[in-house]
Amino acid sequence: MKNILVIADLPENKPKALNKAVQLAKQLNANVEVISFVYEKLKYIEAISDHGEVIEIKQKLVEQRNDWLKQELAQYDFDPSKLNSHVIWEKNIGKWIVDHTTNQPVDLIIKTGHPSEGIFYTPTDWQLLRRSQYPVLLVAERKWKKQHNILVALDLSSQLKAKQSLNLLLLQQAKQWQQTMGGKVYLTFCLPISPLVKAITGLSTKKAAKQAEAKYSPLAQSLVEQAGLEHADILIRAGEPDKVIASVAADVNAGLTLIGTVGRKGLKGKLLGNTAEQTLALLKTDVLAVQP
Repeated sequence: MKNILVIADLPENKPKALNKAVQLAKQLNANVEVISFVYEKLKYIEAISDHGEVIEIKQKLVEQRNDWLKQELAQYDFDPSKLNSHVIWEKNIGKWIVDHTTNQPVDLIIKTGHPSEGIFYTPTDWQLLRRSQYPVLLVAERKWKKQHNILVALDLSSQLKAKQSLNLLLLQQAKQWQQTMGGKVYLTFCLPISPLVKAITGLSTKKAAKQAEAKYSPLAQSLVEQAGLEHADILIRAGEPDKVIASVAADVNAGLTLIGTVGRKGLKGKLLGNTAEQTLALLKTDVLAVQP
């Protein structure tokens, strides 16, 4: 991991994303590109001012943010030759980041996570999860524990080659993060069973989990070995994946949860979301989202 892009938090918030980026960059000897976005609605100003005045207002807002960003970065004991920063006037942050990283590839994108979504509004987090071709680390605003344990959420039941490859990629990522941050690696698979299905079939969660464990544990152990991990505890459960993953993360004192994302687009994505997105609303860990 040599190039990290971080979306700076707003001046009124704690610099969680930047703190995490600098911490990782120091350990990995990586380069950091910091982007601070500024945008204000100037519709009414434009109605009463000429074009030159509007441009001047934008320039002053960008200059003001740039001064703040320079002061913020000066507080870090970090090699200036490995640090690059920009202030960008942009409303659609997610699209800008996706376009930017298409032309300038990175190894990791970092921002503070804000897990909330309305049906007709897609926040930056979701845009990045759905559209970014690079891993996205969403730094938790609030955490359960200050631990470095790593939880990897796998889909062991899928027959799709893309998802099977994604399982291995997630474990390879977990190995890299363990080497960088330390801690134990845990992997979990949840056999999806809704309360309605349990009621109809009479199948208990405990029995379903036991059957799933017998079937999928050998596959999980094989993936652990392929990824080159010395050891990973395998935790197989049954239930609703978003709730189970969050529960397991709390049980193992995870500081980081790795999730694979297969982005949906359009109205379908907005209405249904992905397991990764649903899980984010319940997790209080950092989340590394990885595309296949």
